[in-house]
Amino acid sequence: MNYLIFKMEKYVREAVKEFIEDESGAGVIELVLIIVVLIGFVFLFKDKIGSLLNTVFSKINSQAEGIYS
Repeated sequence: MNYLIFKMEKYVREAVKEFIEDESGAGVIELVLIIVVLIGFVFLFKDKIGSLLNTVFSKINSQAEGIYS
C-alpha cells in the first residue's frame, strides 16, 4: 500500500512540476497584450487617424474623378 501511495505522490509531483514549467500559453498572453496596446493607441489617436484617413480618401476620390472624366 505504501508503495502505491509513493508512486501516486511521485506522479502528482511530476505533473505539478510540468504544469508550472509549461510555457505554451505565454505566446497567447503576449499576443493579447500587443492587441490591447494597439487598441489603446487607436483610442488615443482616434481623431488624428480619422482626419488622416479622410484626407487620403478625399485625394483618392479627386484623382479617381479625373480618371473617369
